[in-house]
Amino acid sequence: MAGFEQLKWSVAHDPCSARFRLPQGALPLGASVRIVLRVDENARQAVRKASLLTGEYDGRAQRLVWCEQSMDACGEGYSAVFEPTPNLHVAYYAFAIYTADDLLLYYVPRADGRATFGELVRPGTDGEWTEDGWRPASVSDGADASFGVPDALGGFQVTVFDPAFTTPDWFAGSVMYQAFPDRFARGRGGVREEGVHSHEALGRPVHLHASWDDPVEWDDVENPDGIAAYDPVDFHGGTLEGIAEKLSYLASLGVETLYLNPVFEARSNHRYDTADYLAIDPLLGTAEDFERLVDAAREQGISIMLDAVLSHTGNDSRYFDAADVYDEPGAAQGPSSRFYSWYDFTPTESGVPYRCWWGHPTLPEVNEHDPSWQSFMLGGHGQQGVLPHWLTRGARGYRLDVADELPDDVLELIRTCVKRTDPEAVVLGEVWEDATTKTSYGSPRTYAFGRSLDCVMNYPMRNALLGFALGSVDALQLATFLKLQQANYPAAMHRCLMNLLSSHDVERVRSVLALGRSLKDEDRAGQLRLTNAITPDQDRKGARLQRLVAALLYAIPGVPCLYYGDESGLQGGGDPFCRQTMPWGDASRAGRSDCGEDLTRFYQDLGQVRKGSPVLRAGQTAYAAPASDVLCVLRWDDRNGETVLAVANQDEADRPAVVDLAKLDVPLPCALSKTVMTEAVACPVLFDSEAKARPCAPTANLCDGIVHAQAPALSTVIFRIPAGGAQ
Repeated sequence: MAGFEQLKWSVAHDPCSARFRLPQGALPLGASVRIVLRVDENARQAVRKASLLTGEYDGRAQRLVWCEQSMDACGEGYSAVFEPTPNLHVAYYAFAIYTADDLLLYYVPRADGRATFGELVRPGTDGEWTEDGWRPASVSDGADASFGVPDALGGFQVTVFDPAFTTPDWFAGSVMYQAFPDRFARGRGGVREEGVHSHEALGRPVHLHASWDDPVEWDDVENPDGIAAYDPVDFHGGTLEGIAEKLSYLASLGVETLYLNPVFEARSNHRYDTADYLAIDPLLGTAEDFERLVDAAREQGISIMLDAVLSHTGNDSRYFDAADVYDEPGAAQGPSSRFYSWYDFTPTESGVPYRCWWGHPTLPEVNEHDPSWQSFMLGGHGQQGVLPHWLTRGARGYRLDVADELPDDVLELIRTCVKRTDPEAVVLGEVWEDATTKTSYGSPRTYAFGRSLDCVMNYPMRNALLGFALGSVDALQLATFLKLQQANYPAAMHRCLMNLLSSHDVERVRSVLALGRSLKDEDRAGQLRLTNAITPDQDRKGARLQRLVAALLYAIPGVPCLYYGDESGLQGGGDPFCRQTMPWGDASRAGRSDCGEDLTRFYQDLGQVRKGSPVLRAGQTAYAAPASDVLCVLRWDDRNGETVLAVANQDEADRPAVVDLAKLDVPLPCALSKTVMTEAVACPVLFDSEAKARPCAPTANLCDGIVHAQAPALSTVIFRIPAGGAQ
């Protein structure tokens, strides 16, 4: 295949470069995009024709439909203007190249994910063209990628979004803290005994731990469907008053957004089985306690985000009332209940006489299209609505639990309701995959197009960052992943992505990094056995890697989220071991086996640096990988001239990092991209993840538009590039 060998290194397209695609990034609805395929001049005689292949989803056919468009010859090679269909969606494109010796070749995204530019491939040898686009021969086919980057898509991506899409400025770039209310802090008043009595009066079991530092209960039981589970009714007595008493501590971490797992009345300690949407769980406090918490948080510059569980309720809720304990009939009492139409009483294959969430009989699913449910939740027909109710009492937004289970049109209604009540409130969705390309129940979802969610939980970034720390993702792959997130998400959403390393649903970051592996495939006994066996040396290594990825996380655009207890070095596998109590003070830590090296002071320093730096909160971004184990993140702000460079080295040896700013292929400030200096200007350290362990600070300098920096082993260092230093 002489034609292929001749063209392999002579054809190029990079969707993240303005030389190849303009405009850059996600595309406003109604706009078109110019796409260039570069062909080196000395290889053009080998190309007979080039075509742009565009794929868009056809709802009736329920698949991508590809069209072929001839490209015009131009100075760079070939170009075409693509006009996506006028609706909110994701389109894909690739290139077909017909050679002079009658070969058909394709130019598609790289299968190894190590660059944003693509690669020339041969059908039959390197993969095949399918209705989903290019399928490389090396596709993972579902292999475990717990800590990695997503497989390459079948084509380059164009996200079409609503040009009116905006997100709250106060939230973008802020530092978030997630707290599990039962396990964060008891107030000075201790356990709320009235809450215990209230639950017991409704026939609910309450196993109250005598000591705050008791381990969580977890013994597996079999539910009626044979699903291994545990009954989460052990409580440690955390309260809203306890959270309020720790607000100054949260402020010391630079926190501006406090996300609380559910606080509404429920049977379980996690409260994702809502019993009453209009009542604070009495074990946590009262509505007045909530309002006092909101007011006290506001004085500290902290906004409260609540968890809204809308796709299902608890079966012992006042709406379903399986045990018939409420004064008003619930849906389980029959059609006479005003809540009956909320639920679907069609028996399931497992024998449960109603539709329930993932087969759990304790979590009956609701019909979100039911008019009475919508009025109750969103308002209307004389009702204020649950979501407006808590916004008017001071909440600044909602995290929507299992957003996949909420229909797109209902998500749009939720957004309209929230924004009508408070235009600055945030609507954040629990989405585990890339929100721009997410498909569920057979259809593409519309999360990222500007009419439903403001942002999502960025689990793909968690997987990529932990993969980098553990060596399963190299710096080139991580840089590519970060560039593509920036290119594929609308800017309004990208700046608000909830970037996390731990949560209530996954293993704690310290344990993952100490053990060097995921725990998700272990049963609960296996997870506990592994985390209990972590040695001091493993914990020290895990703590160092945690500092590396945390500093990198805080240098990246979006909303960095600190999960409660990660700063204290808590170990733990998945649910419920990631939901243990917060250790307060040395005495608490001394009596526990789940506390590793304390990083509280580290996170306080890091949080204050992030909070106090406009460029880290909202600056523009470019990524580079000068070595396979070194990632560089350049942030700059044209408004004030502030520029920083974060250098992360995953290797156990020191590395040099050389970044030619002019080659980053982004519109840099003139002071950085064009220099006439002959002497180097020193770049002082803004933050060093290993500052306390070094006798002297790492160095970096800028000369003639090139940064020469030290990249110390297993560290992230953020250098400040002096304003005007490159003049």
